[in-house]
Amino acid sequence: MFSSSDSDTSIPNIPTGAWTQYGADGANTFTPNASAPSSGNLAWTSDAFTRWQPVVSDGTVYMTNFDPSNDGSVIGLDAQDGSEEWRTTLNASGDNGTVIVDNRVIVAYDSELVALDSQSGEQIWTEPINRFDFSELLVVDEATRTVLVASRAGIEAFNAANGEKLWEINTVRQIARAPAIYDGEGFVVGYIDGTPFLVAFSLEDGSELWRSELTSISESTPPVVTQERVFVSESRVLVAYNRETGDRYRELHSFSYDEGKYEINGIAATDSVVFATSHDGVVAIDSESGTERWHRDAVAGHSGICVGTETVVLPLRDPEFAPNEETISALDRESGEMYWYYTFDSSPNVMVPPVLVDGAVFFTASNMDGLGALGDVSAQDS
Repeated sequence: MFSSSDSDTSIPNIPTGAWTQYGADGANTFTPNASAPSSGNLAWTSDAFTRWQPVVSDGTVYMTNFDPSNDGSVIGLDAQDGSEEWRTTLNASGDNGTVIVDNRVIVAYDSELVALDSQSGEQIWTEPINRFDFSELLVVDEATRTVLVASRAGIEAFNAANGEKLWEINTVRQIARAPAIYDGEGFVVGYIDGTPFLVAFSLEDGSELWRSELTSISESTPPVVTQERVFVSESRVLVAYNRETGDRYRELHSFSYDEGKYEINGIAATDSVVFATSHDGVVAIDSESGTERWHRDAVAGHSGICVGTETVVLPLRDPEFAPNEETISALDRESGEMYWYYTFDSSPNVMVPPVLVDGAVFFTASNMDGLGALGDVSAQDS
């Protein structure tokens, strides 16, 4: 355990692997095929301001500093030491979302969708979009290079190569979180004529495949898709739906207390296990049987969760290890036992789900102006 401080130390090895979009991949699984560092000490913080989730690919971190007090740029950083590789100024501010696909960094903000060259930052194309309201509303299908931009008005689809608008649907509205993509199909939670639905649609043309009525919609979690299931938070209950038919499969878990249920803050899933977080803790559930594999009694942060090959990484207030202190913690994926944790000098909010790639965890927090990188560096360097 080590506390936050100003730090400027290179991570020992170049962080490999990728986190290409909000949910790590197009299916919103938040499960990159990545191994967490063996210790979670602060290696470096960026000089540039950010409050938004970065994306990572091929040893480069891509972030934005969209804020009225800054120049509204997209910035490429060396993932190992945080040094700036390039900066493209868009004079933008406010919420934004970023994905990377096919050597293009694609950013949605305000009423524009912009593609930049990932190596140089050179602007490739710009297209108008419906107003972009939340940073968690952009997703890309890496197989077809189709970019989906969701909004309160519906979903727009674009070709990542040239920005061509492919189709637009407005049947589903008031979308609060990113659609998920799996095997040529999209899945979105939103309202149809004022009623909440989980809807599946064709990625090719946006045509509807099926719809299932929900009891309510979560503002905190997107749909998470695996080979057989679609997981959603519905009336504060983790629920699994059949991916092919939309049939409700089973209720898996809720975080209950005397007066009701806690909001589910994060969902991550593999093909066999689904992980969920709330104010009441972290849980791992067998996605087929609903059997609880483990539960950790701690307060999980609101920003979400990510699951690596051996660990579960998330913001956590754990009474056993760091009572009343916010941490970014790595738990053993199989048992939920503490692997390492990083504490802050104050009690900030971790702003976005931690971004895990091989050998590094990237994050933003309300007590920091820049992007932080945790890695396997010594306590003295942290």
